[in-house]
Amino acid sequence: MIFRTVLGLVPKLGLYVGGAGILIMVFLIFAEVVSTKLFNYSLPYVLEYSEYLVPIIVFWGAIYTLAEQGHVRADILVHKFPVAVRRWVLLGGYVLGLVFLIVVFRQLLNVAVLSIELKRYSFYPSPSPLGPPQMFACIGLGLFIVQLIVEIARMGLEILRGGRENPAP
Repeated sequence: MIFRTVLGLVPKLGLYVGGAGILIMVFLIFAEVVSTKLFNYSLPYVLEYSEYLVPIIVFWGAIYTLAEQGHVRADILVHKFPVAVRRWVLLGGYVLGLVFLIVVFRQLLNVAVLSIELKRYSFYPSPSPLGPPQMFACIGLGLFIVQLIVEIARMGLEILRGGRENPAP
């Protein structure tokens, strides 16, 4: 029961972290525009930190989007299949996506750990450590993988039970 409660909190955490990332990025860019236009001074860290925020927003926000089945699907062929076949095709796509994301996760984790071990810094005017934002993006991707596993299990159980709900069109 505790396990289900924790898994239920993962999408909410993704929503809050992704949303906070968006707000921080908006604030940074707004501050950059104001400081440039009013004071003729560019804030040296805005571009760098905004770039760090993009993968964090994407990976953490994707957790919530997946849990709410809000992903955009380009469906040219699958909607023409019978419902039972469509379920299997969607499940297969999720499994292939899981394999791909695990490979990406391993690579991102290796890069983040190496950046921390070698104390790598950015080449921007305000050099900042690369490891922490890379690791934070990695955590978001890891939690997205956990959510994807939950969705695969949910879809698999639906198929085994005879598919009482309609799959996404």
